[in-house]
Amino acid sequence: MRQVVRSRTLLADRRFLSLWLSQGIAQTAQNALLFSLLVIVLNITNSSIHTSILVFSFILPSIPLGFAVGVILDRVDKEPVLVITNLARAGGCLLFFFFHSDEWVIYAIAVSVATSGLFFNPAVVSLIPSLVSREKLVAANSLYNLTLTGAQLAGIVFVAPILLKSVGPDGMFLTATVLFIIAAFFAARVNVWHDTAKAEPGRGTNFGGIPTEFRESWRALVSDRRSVVALGQLILSSSLVLLFAILIPRYMRDVLEVPADNAALIFAPTGIGALIGLRFLPWFTRFGKNRTVVIGLAGIAVCMVLLALVEPIEGVWEKGPDELDPTNILRISALQALVMSFAGPMGFFYALINVPAQTVLHERAPPEMRGRIFATQVVSANFISLIPLLMVGVITDLLNITVMLIILAALIAGAAFLSETLGPSPGKEDTPEPRERGPVHT
Repeated sequence: MRQVVRSRTLLADRRFLSLWLSQGIAQTAQNALLFSLLVIVLNITNSSIHTSILVFSFILPSIPLGFAVGVILDRVDKEPVLVITNLARAGGCLLFFFFHSDEWVIYAIAVSVATSGLFFNPAVVSLIPSLVSREKLVAANSLYNLTLTGAQLAGIVFVAPILLKSVGPDGMFLTATVLFIIAAFFAARVNVWHDTAKAEPGRGTNFGGIPTEFRESWRALVSDRRSVVALGQLILSSSLVLLFAILIPRYMRDVLEVPADNAALIFAPTGIGALIGLRFLPWFTRFGKNRTVVIGLAGIAVCMVLLALVEPIEGVWEKGPDELDPTNILRISALQALVMSFAGPMGFFYALINVPAQTVLHERAPPEMRGRIFATQVVSANFISLIPLLMVGVITDLLNITVMLIILAALIAGAAFLSETLGPSPGKEDTPEPRERGPVHT
């Protein structure tokens, strides 16, 4: 209840409300756009390798440019950046509207859209501490991650499948264009000009010192083990979303034998589970932030194994009483009912990852380096994800989706073990180690 009250207090602030709306609308449009393109490319090429190339196209710009993003964000006002990036992505959606029949043209436009949106998430995250006091950071991060998770699920599970099924790709691209324009409107209303935590430009040109400044922020980050662990957890979390987006269309077709645009029904419990997980997150954090993330990772690994073994489990279920046959109750197949029952807990456990890890970085990042720290998170996530994203398509095409899910489950379980081993013990992780901070606007 206390968390709900704090969230309402945050949303009563017009500036934070505008940032929250811009974030939620833009990220919903971005995720819906990505999933729609994945379905379109899979239909054109009939290959998971090409869907991996599409995701690669979305993250490729962050590798050469991401290192400069954080430094630039620390030197400029972030609100105009949010407006410009949203308007640029709206223009990209119009290009998709006219040109989406050839996969290579899609990849080229995807690179330009990804480049224009490269500044958005780091700008949003680095603005949060400028809008709320330290005491409200957990509540603000909870709301941010609730919106992030909700936008991912809304875009991938609901908006894209429903629009593709009802109005087709053309209607989907036009809808995404409108959503990005609306997000730009709300970004213009954040109005936190001349951030006091903004770094001073180095000597000479404004951008000549970018490599040096980025190295400084990287050294500040890696010198703190708790920040490194939190960064790794956030990298894994964002990678899981990309992998999930790649695998859903293939899973729907190969395992459930239904069109990918039926994902709105089958994976709807994921969103419900995530909302429940975020509601119970304050209770879990009593065990410590790091331990909460470990629980989330372990739970996701178990759910992915269950999704991989859904066909053998169906065989066991069919031997049970006829009263338990989902075709008699929900008018869906046993496979679909089982996937829905596993999707809910997976959303629940995923909700336990982002908020604790993001809060650790917010608490420990020097204010003058926030843009660089969170840009480092995005760049690192994208760079580390490159090989797995490409391998996912190759392994899925060469073997099958079941083997891929089991491999992913094993890797996630290994990450949970490393987090438990390297992270602080619950009794010590919240020991305050204050850094020098700039003024906080409330």
